[in-house]
Amino acid sequence: MTSLLPPVQSVLELFKGPLSSVRFADIDAAGLANLAAEVETAASEVQRHEADLAELRQALAQRQDALLVLAQRALAYARVYAENDDVLLEELNRISLPRAAKPRKPGGTKAVGASGAARSEPGTEAASAAGADADAGGEKVDSEAEAAAESVEAAPVRAARKTRGTVPQRSSN
Repeated sequence: MTSLLPPVQSVLELFKGPLSSVRFADIDAAGLANLAAEVETAASEVQRHEADLAELRQALAQRQDALLVLAQRALAYARVYAENDDVLLEELNRISLPRAAKPRKPGGTKAVGASGAARSEPGTEAASAAGADADAGGEKVDSEAEAAAESVEAAPVRAARKTRGTVPQRSSN
């Protein structure tokens, strides 16, 4: 694949063929060929850097997902911890973290919510695009994130059961 425009390729072909021995001021076949080679080299560098950038974006999305899952767990545990501290509990309740994106199978089907309608979380476009290109290492992170997300939903219930009866109940004011 070439990154040269078709009309430019036509000019190069003319200077390789019938105009190979012609020189116009500072324009000749050798100068055109050299600059065309530099363009091709630069284009291949751009492609390499774009591939690297795509990998970095995928790694960033995975780390952001992992951080979100950890933040959700931290918030859940903090809410249980703050059961008897109304000020802290109010501050914690003002925090609204987005739901973690479920790992998607290559093919990019949307997650279906309880209402049966497909839903799309804000900011998941990059993650889903990166998920489609995920390698085996990405699958490990996704499964860990999913397991952590499931434990987030169950964490406050388990913690509340452990402390039930030993923590004084809040008085209603």
